[in-house]
Amino acid sequence: MSSAKEYLLKENINRYFDLNTNQEFVEGVFDAVSGNLDIPFPPDFEDLARLHQLIRKRKPFTVLEFGVGLSSLVIADALAKNKAEFLALKQKVEIRNRFMFQLFSVDTDGKWLEKAKSNIPNSLKEIINYHSSSVSIGTFNGRLCHFYDSLPDIVPDFIYLDGPNPKDVKGDINGLSFKCDERTVMSGDLLRMESIFLPGTFILIDGRTNNSRFLANNFQRKFDYYWDKENDISTFELVEDRLGKYNILGSDFF
Repeated sequence: MSSAKEYLLKENINRYFDLNTNQEFVEGVFDAVSGNLDIPFPPDFEDLARLHQLIRKRKPFTVLEFGVGLSSLVIADALAKNKAEFLALKQKVEIRNRFMFQLFSVDTDGKWLEKAKSNIPNSLKEIINYHSSSVSIGTFNGRLCHFYDSLPDIVPDFIYLDGPNPKDVKGDINGLSFKCDERTVMSGDLLRMESIFLPGTFILIDGRTNNSRFLANNFQRKFDYYWDKENDISTFELVEDRLGKYNILGSDFF
């Protein structure tokens, strides 16, 4: 990213998350986000821009996010813009989806979820659905990992994996736990969900390279897997023919 573009993005995000103003993002090369949020640490501007652009480009209908944060508002804003474009289409297709242009954000911290809810801009309240769940240690094919104890009953076509904190994982197996500082997170939730993914489903993983390799080694369907070492992200795309005329994605037609 050029220094000029990065400066513009930082200035816009600083305005976006300034609690003392109601100024909106400036429309521009990185698209726009608007709203306020009280945050405990600075955002990664390039990650937020990338996430927003991916949602805008891929046109997903239902997004599942593991780990609530600034990303929640960025995703919701992109979904809102996609929805406006979809509603403006003169000809629409019939889609089998109960949660059009909805974000489901899962987190273990109930207090943080409540704080996040209180800071949702009115324009995005109908888009973001918060879901609280504990996380427990488990295994997948005999391999150590962890699972959320409860997930939204949805079929997402875009998934953003940026949670949980390993210290939030409950339990141990044969003395092994995720309280160990050297042990990386190892989410197995997407492996449980793999069978219900629609062809074209896209997964973005923020860091968590060990976890992305675990998924790549255990997925059974045909995924395009890419590790961007420079930006510390991994992506998966389920490359299969569409199931039928009702099971298509936004990127298929608008």
